[in-house]
Amino acid sequence: MVGTNGSRRDVLKATACACCGAALAGCLTGNDGDDGGSGPSEDDFPEFNPLDPEFPQLTSTLLDHGFETGSIEELDTFEERDEPHYGDPPRETPDDESEWLDPDTLDFAMVPTEDPAVFEGVLDPLLENIEKETGKNVENNPLQSYAAQIEAMRNERLHVAGFSTGSTPFAVNNSGAVPFGIQVGEEEFGYRLWVITQADNDEITELGDMAGKNVAHTDQSSNSGHLAPNALFTDAGVTPGEDYEIEFSGSHENSAAGIFHGDYDVAPICSTCYARVADRGDVDPTQIKCIWASAPFPTTSFCYRYNLHPDVQEGVRRAFLDYDYQDTQIAEEFEGRGTWVEIDYATHYHDILVNHEVNGVDYEDDDV
Repeated sequence: MVGTNGSRRDVLKATACACCGAALAGCLTGNDGDDGGSGPSEDDFPEFNPLDPEFPQLTSTLLDHGFETGSIEELDTFEERDEPHYGDPPRETPDDESEWLDPDTLDFAMVPTEDPAVFEGVLDPLLENIEKETGKNVENNPLQSYAAQIEAMRNERLHVAGFSTGSTPFAVNNSGAVPFGIQVGEEEFGYRLWVITQADNDEITELGDMAGKNVAHTDQSSNSGHLAPNALFTDAGVTPGEDYEIEFSGSHENSAAGIFHGDYDVAPICSTCYARVADRGDVDPTQIKCIWASAPFPTTSFCYRYNLHPDVQEGVRRAFLDYDYQDTQIAEEFEGRGTWVEIDYATHYHDILVNHEVNGVDYEDDDV
């Protein structure tokens, strides 16, 4: 059974937005109304070894060790694939020039977020280079949902976009998206699925303890917030929807805030999304623990629509792949990930497609 709760979602959204604009002291208040600092300390958890991690661990410890990402070396260990494991490959550029899309203005949209203002101005260096390399004007149009983003590209109202990991296959199969790059740092790439709960919750220390608890997934198309948990938790002996009722929070920001304020018992969450929420001061990572973590997944895929004029496609690729943004606000906002590297959809999204197959995802279903 899949449950939703509109009133709680509204409360969480209001809480998250209020915290974004409030002072740190006003945000860092748990469900008991006390300021952080009274919960367990690092001494109450195993010594952390990133190469052989033991759980549970305070999320502050994981962040201190950069464990929200994988190492850049791991990106080169993906097994090369000729065809996608599930669904269709990205579409080829049409041979017929009459089918090419050559707009005066390229519309761009980043992954939808709870507060679009967070990215306001951050991507300007990238967008300016897209304009320089394509000769087109570029307009950044924040969208409010994964479904709206996919629908916009399907209808040729969105030309270049960063799609979340879980929604990328929908964009490829339904909207003509062609993934070509992901953001990386100098030594790290990707993100992990973390399972988080309040640090002083002694009833939840491993995956099996989620049974019967109030568990928040994020969104039905989210990889780390729903699809990967469905596959990985079931393999570990805990079946979402059977061993616990799923409640959708609406976003990773909402799930993080919901755990911190005690609205949920436990939540699977994107580690880098959590890192951004913690960095903004919306949650106190010393008051939240992680009981389990996955191997790294690829992050947001950057895509263009398959029928863009070939010259525009090449210009877009150059703007992403031929420039180093490490010294810009892009790297500052995205935890040091100021470089884009080329990817192959079938190869680097293989595990995501396996998750989709296990979940019985139907790309023909418009309910993203």
